[in-house]
Amino acid sequence: MKGTFKICLLVLLGVFSSSFTMDSGSTSPKPVYEKPYMIVGQMPRFPGGKAAMQRYISEKMVYPFEAMKNNVQGKVNVQFVVDKDGSIVDVKAVGQKLGYGLEESAVKLFTDMPKWVPGRQDGIAVPVYMMIPILFSI
Repeated sequence: MKGTFKICLLVLLGVFSSSFTMDSGSTSPKPVYEKPYMIVGQMPRFPGGKAAMQRYISEKMVYPFEAMKNNVQGKVNVQFVVDKDGSIVDVKAVGQKLGYGLEESAVKLFTDMPKWVPGRQDGIAVPVYMMIPILFSI
């Protein structure tokens, strides 16, 4: 019974988190998932440009205590999607794991980011995959 409830809840959350459109001739909304692009004519950008993003990262970065204590350094690749409205979604660390909370810290950095200027294809705002390396060094 509990398993069925969880599955139903996940299905409902999936439906409500999708965007809705109307088919011509249809009277009920239908969920539509728009697959993110890899490359578009106008790529998404952090408000204020690269220098503003570097400043944001240096100000908001949290180096986990355990990683410092154990002298763990390295690169965490953060993959995310800049949605049509500029929101940062589907944030995850990809590639080799360093541990000691570094991946979680990098993901939180992007999860808490302000909205970006969305990417555009043929003048229309579209979701776009992005990947940015975060370097942790003591």
